[in-house]
Amino acid sequence: MIKKFRKLGPFRLPAMLSNGKVEEFKIFFYRFDSQPFYVLVKGSIESKEKVLVRVHSACSFAHVFHSQRCDCWEQLEKAMELIAEKNGILIYIWNHEGRAVGFENHFKAYMKQDEGFDTVDSYIELGLPVDKRDYSLCAEILKDLKAENISLLTNNPRKIKGLESQGIKVERVPLTVKLSKFNESQIKVKKEKLGHLYELKELK
Repeated sequence: MIKKFRKLGPFRLPAMLSNGKVEEFKIFFYRFDSQPFYVLVKGSIESKEKVLVRVHSACSFAHVFHSQRCDCWEQLEKAMELIAEKNGILIYIWNHEGRAVGFENHFKAYMKQDEGFDTVDSYIELGLPVDKRDYSLCAEILKDLKAENISLLTNNPRKIKGLESQGIKVERVPLTVKLSKFNESQIKVKKEKLGHLYELKELK
């Protein structure tokens, strides 16, 4: 059963992509109690099998200031380009800032990383859950949009399991980014400690 939510939209959103093109999306607003979501939709998705979907967590350092210490900004940009090309859905989850520990704790975790802790141990040092993100409401949004058979742009197996547990049929599509001296340690920790599905050749 779909949980109660408030839905607004859509309106037209012409967005400048990192490839220099302007693509027009529709944008919706969903709210479940205190949890807000922005949902971009490109093209016709009704009755389409294996709708291309990106479920993306908020990261203000990356998305507002273009921080290079993580791959969040590049993944978002690449996902928008692919969805613009092939049609699909992007769900942006505001409550997932810092793997859902919130703005202040995310800030504190970065401070710990400057002391030498990695992106997992910094959370443990602060007594925070390493990853408390939940994807059940994303599944409700997909059901509302009649997109229950999807091709999911992700490297995170927890995201796949979270959607599948809510009745969404998921086929994974890798979402790879370029390594740099700024993000390589974070991506290695994602693979080695969080089980993300990066290929070894990407880490050379």
